[in-house]
Amino acid sequence: MDQTGKPQRQSVAKRAANLFKSAVGLTTEEKPAVQKEEKPVSEALVVEKLSPVASANKLAERCRLYLSTADVNKIREAFRYADEAHLGQFRNSGAPYITHPIAVAEILASWHLDAQAIEAGLMHDVLEDTGITKIEMSEKFGVKVADLVDGVSKLDKLKFSSNEEAQAESFHKMLLAMSRDVRVILIKLADRLHNMRTLGAVKPHKKFRIAKETMDIYAPIASRLGLYSVYRELTDMSFSYMYPIRYKVLEKKVEDARARKKNQLDQIFHETSDKLAERKISGEVQGKSKALWRIYTKMKERHIHFSEVLDVHSFRVLVSTRDDCYRALGVIHELFKPVPGRVKDFIAIPKANGYQSLHTTVIGPGGLMVEFQIRTEEMHHICEDGITAHWLYRDRSQAEALQRSTTNWLNSLLEIQKQSGTSLEFMENIKVDIFPDRVYVFSPQGKIIQLPKGATAVDFAYQIHSDLGNCCVGCEINGERAPLTQQLKNGEMINIIKGDKPTPNPSWLSSVRTGRARAEIRQYMRSLSAEGKIELGRELIARLSKTHHLPISKVTDEDWERVCKANGFADKNAVLEAIGSGQKDSLLLVHQLTARHSLRSKGESPEQRELDPVLNLRGRTCKLSPCCTPARDDAIVGHNIKATNTVHIHRKDCSHVQRGLRSDPETWSDFQWNPQYHEGFHIKLDIDITDIHSTLEQITGTIAKQGSSVTGFSMSTPSPDSAKVEITVLVKDTNHLSKIINAIRAIETVRVVSRHLEADINTKPVDVEADE
Repeated sequence: MDQTGKPQRQSVAKRAANLFKSAVGLTTEEKPAVQKEEKPVSEALVVEKLSPVASANKLAERCRLYLSTADVNKIREAFRYADEAHLGQFRNSGAPYITHPIAVAEILASWHLDAQAIEAGLMHDVLEDTGITKIEMSEKFGVKVADLVDGVSKLDKLKFSSNEEAQAESFHKMLLAMSRDVRVILIKLADRLHNMRTLGAVKPHKKFRIAKETMDIYAPIASRLGLYSVYRELTDMSFSYMYPIRYKVLEKKVEDARARKKNQLDQIFHETSDKLAERKISGEVQGKSKALWRIYTKMKERHIHFSEVLDVHSFRVLVSTRDDCYRALGVIHELFKPVPGRVKDFIAIPKANGYQSLHTTVIGPGGLMVEFQIRTEEMHHICEDGITAHWLYRDRSQAEALQRSTTNWLNSLLEIQKQSGTSLEFMENIKVDIFPDRVYVFSPQGKIIQLPKGATAVDFAYQIHSDLGNCCVGCEINGERAPLTQQLKNGEMINIIKGDKPTPNPSWLSSVRTGRARAEIRQYMRSLSAEGKIELGRELIARLSKTHHLPISKVTDEDWERVCKANGFADKNAVLEAIGSGQKDSLLLVHQLTARHSLRSKGESPEQRELDPVLNLRGRTCKLSPCCTPARDDAIVGHNIKATNTVHIHRKDCSHVQRGLRSDPETWSDFQWNPQYHEGFHIKLDIDITDIHSTLEQITGTIAKQGSSVTGFSMSTPSPDSAKVEITVLVKDTNHLSKIINAIRAIETVRVVSRHLEADINTKPVDVEADE
């Protein structure tokens, strides 16, 4: 909900004389040309000279186009009710607060939502901001309207913070409200859309927080509901407020690139239009700008410059029939050479949110790469309007199919919620269902099953039915036996081999990608007795140590005590029970248990184990500094602590060294590594990843393949679709470390991996995401 100032009493007549923004949603006639992406608009730039009553009349006229007179009268009554309730309240811009609910209702009306939703949109802040109760509203407007307002009010009270558990609980409530009635989240999206359009009036320090929350939470939900036009506007507006300098620079680069390539783009446009007409294909070719946020994320994820983004320029071709889509694709491939691997058919296999289109990237005049999207008018409406097409185009079968798909998805959220133990677990389980790339596979009966990218046969089994997942013991992929944990590829046919009784394997947790599979497996693990969990934990450790070639047989009681202390467990059985119940990542714990045994040479003597890692200590104790975690072959210096007779070893590029040399140079001196030391070095790595579930398994497996172990681990999730991992690995020297880093970099879902180096405590930290 938008922040308001202190209430000030003011007559309706006086407020009616004020000038303020109507902030209406776009009608068909008002909608800008599709080749121009809508930009964030400041409230001050779009103020219309309309009073609240005039705005309400305009809203009523729009609703009259598709609602009955009785419904319009109810909407007028809801406006008067909200207007009186918000009397004396103002927005940050200075406009009367009632302008915001009217704008929300206008957006809902532009989606052709029913009268109940529009009434709720007008009154969505009444219960929270006034003394009116839900019972009073129910008596006047009916229980359904009051429930919608109450649902949105509860969402307004949610405060998304950086605290992971608080955000998980809030996200949990939001999705459950959405599952009960999708209109709740549509009203909330309309509310957020208008607040983002008028974010210019908000104080600067709040803009980033609100924009990031929109990017992390509301934009992905809009995308999952198929509301691409809303998703595009929310992401680009959020981008402009989060990183205004980057936004302006990128916007200028896109405009310059379009100006430089104008002749080639015009040639492509005319040649395509003429050729379609020649082949008697009724269609319209439209220029289309790629959303700036999508360009930015592609540059960031692939670590490329703007000049390396090949599909900045694109065209959309709208034709009459599905058959014409494929004919138009053939025409375009006749004119221009297609880029191999860049042809995608989302008509035969639509996306989960109902999106249908043919995509192809071609090489045009002068080597210019452009993307074409080919679809029918009906497909375009579904693409832009998503779930709201159910109200906008009631006679369209595709809109009904999308409604059924959305209903099924929302029902699946309730199933996952029932199987999830906590809000954190629920959020973890559903993230991949809201932020997925998809693969499309077939059942033996030819049914198309959509799964997140990286899904396995186990995910497939649970997607068919929970009993099939619980009882699966093997699978066939394209008629050949394959591991259940093998990642599936587009177009494969999957046949699940079912056992006699439910025996889910907890080790599947490290490879499954769907929330449903994860929730079902964890529910099974929680159902075991304490003894069963301990035994299962012991089996998992033995299996993982064998798979990853980790020396579990060398683990001593001392190792168990060390791991228990590091992870807050009372004893060995508590660790095993946590693994057996799925509360802890078993592979990480196995790494920690075997860490001090992994790098020792076979012929190493007990005397060698007592050696210090550096030479010339002269009776002093050596400590490798945790701020820069030095390793053999790093250039090192030591800080002499006379009080404890200790030398703290730092890398020469450590910021603490530079500060120490300036303040107290006498206590610092150069040192060399001891070539006889073979214990290994604990090195911290900072890793940014995009897929938490599968990536952690790949990282730990990769580290094991490089002959190393994980000895420490921590993770934060700044957004639902990414995580920052700090992982400590045991290495022989910097050459061994380089091999590990390069291997981790090769993982597709790893954005960045670098050696950890703490900032100087007296230096202001550098925020790499902030504008300069």
